[in-house]
Amino acid sequence: NICSCRPAAMLLLELGLFPSAPVHPTLAVDLDLLDFTSTLFRVKQPNIHGWTSTLQIFLCK
Repeated sequence: NICSCRPAAMLLLELGLFPSAPVHPTLAVDLDLLDFTSTLFRVKQPNIHGWTSTLQIFLCK
């Protein structure tokens, strides 16, 4: 159930989830997963080293 006094998108953000739309979101993605993905694309290399470096950076946060 969603409180009608505040937009669903704002409630999702407070719960650590990024809404798929500003009005009536039907999907949400965990903010930690988005942070991990962002780090992966910054560190990305075409081998396993990029993946392991990203994982190490993310887990040390």
